[in-house]
Amino acid sequence: MRAAVLWTGLSGYLNACLKELASREGVELFVSHQAPVEDAPFDDGQFEWIPNRLVWRSTVDVALLRTRLRAFDPEILVFCGWHVPGYRQVAKEFAKRCFRVMAIDNPWEATLKQRIGTLIAPWYIRPLADAVWVPGERQAAFARRLGIEQRAILWGSLSCDQPSIETVHLSRLAEGRAVPRSFVFVGEFAAHKGVDELAKAYETYREKSVDPWPLVCCGAGPLGSRLEGNPGIRVDGFVQPDRLCEILGSAGCLVLPSSIDHWGVVVHEAASAGLLILASVNVGAAVHLVQDNYNGYLFDSRDVKGLAALMSHISDLSEARLDAMSRASHLLSKQYSPVRWADTLLDGFRACSRH
Repeated sequence: MRAAVLWTGLSGYLNACLKELASREGVELFVSHQAPVEDAPFDDGQFEWIPNRLVWRSTVDVALLRTRLRAFDPEILVFCGWHVPGYRQVAKEFAKRCFRVMAIDNPWEATLKQRIGTLIAPWYIRPLADAVWVPGERQAAFARRLGIEQRAILWGSLSCDQPSIETVHLSRLAEGRAVPRSFVFVGEFAAHKGVDELAKAYETYREKSVDPWPLVCCGAGPLGSRLEGNPGIRVDGFVQPDRLCEILGSAGCLVLPSSIDHWGVVVHEAASAGLLILASVNVGAAVHLVQDNYNGYLFDSRDVKGLAALMSHISDLSEARLDAMSRASHLLSKQYSPVRWADTLLDGFRACSRH
């Protein structure tokens, strides 16, 4: 089974999925991807295990990619959306030569651009792929609007390294430790991630709390200065995958006030580690991984007072309630895994082969 994966920037979580796929008997892998960028500087060394790899920076060399793909002769071709011209071109060229899967994480938002997209989809989008791979329901709704049949929609396209990260939660239970009393934010320090709202909400929360939890912020981006120097906030840099368990293991609750977040794999990472989750309703993963008053709470992304109140509520919970909600998060996290990711892709190929 020869599988080619054409992506933009690789990440630690996609790396875990690729390793799972490559571990399957008879699977050969070719990966094309963009070199790490400043706002997500993943260590490229973690991808060196992939022997057949094409790395590009600003644009894809279509001629080189075409040559490499023809030599590889994939049976499965996975590519990320329709926004990379080079990938779009080779996807068309490999029609009827392999099983083409287009991964999309855009939710349906009824914007003018999306409405136009639904009109031109029969000519511009649908000819590119035999199946569409989505992380969850909001993205599936968009796929249906594009005219993709339900049988051609695959689920679970985004997963963290769930088996590795859940050891944080399982170790806490085995050792009988309480849920750590600390908030954490992991993400780009940018406006669309709600960094300014987070800083304001935490300041309000801290002023009103008798025994406030600290807030650890991990990431990189232009708004780092908005968090630095604030009482109770510790700012760390970008978290490489090998440090993620350490960061999540010292926290009890993830806070993610994004105004735009198509999915948010960090929510799955936090749930896998047994963290409670405070997420804005704009976070796509929250549909599946955050259940209000079960393992966390949802809020409007601009509602600074509401977020501050929820932080107060979380930090006032008893150890028993924190533990129960932590266990609930871990249970929800098991919906997604690298194993399911690989199974879905291979099962989709077999189903297509039967038609």
